[in-house]
Amino acid sequence: MALQRNGNHCKNSKPVVCDPKVIVEDVYVPEIVPVVHPVEIVQRIHCVPVPVHHVVVCKRVEYCGFDR
Repeated sequence: MALQRNGNHCKNSKPVVCDPKVIVEDVYVPEIVPVVHPVEIVQRIHCVPVPVHHVVVCKRVEYCGFDR
């Protein structure tokens, strides 16, 4: 019986190498992306007339009755 190499009875056999299988593994890594939301505040001033009442007092003295 001939010498056995790795369980093969033929001594000059060469291994068959197949093309490699390509396995794609997608890995997702979070990336911080700043998103700016500009806000503009417009303050509108409206003049509204508000009445302020001022009372002016005038005092007058009158004499009644006796004539001199």
